[in-house]
Amino acid sequence: MTATGAKVLIVDDEAEFVEFVGKFLVTSGYDVDRALHGADALMAIALARPDVVLLDVRMSGIHGVDVLKRIRSMDPTIPVIIVTADDDPVLLSRPVSSHRQESGRLGRLPGARRRSRNPRPYKRSSR
Repeated sequence: MTATGAKVLIVDDEAEFVEFVGKFLVTSGYDVDRALHGADALMAIALARPDVVLLDVRMSGIHGVDVLKRIRSMDPTIPVIIVTADDDPVLLSRPVSSHRQESGRLGRLPGARRRSRNPRPYKRSSR
């Protein structure tokens, strides 16, 4: 048992993100499991129920929203925090789960920086 007593499952197909967040949470006293794919996450949950899941939406293989639906069918009481850098308006307006008692939608964290989908190339000024 850790100091916090909380077990966190990090699910993201970007290994660097998983490692970075995992190290931070471990040093903060959490027990951390990691999964690089949705199927691995579902297997990890079946083996040992986490206290919370950090779940990426856009992953190769099973899409994060589909992983969320499967988590809800396995155990609807597991809290899931959606983690994504995607600001697709269609995705952000999509209901997170029909299994939740309260309504929820994907949203953007306050203060999060927006990235342009079509960044302009850098132009050097002609001074």
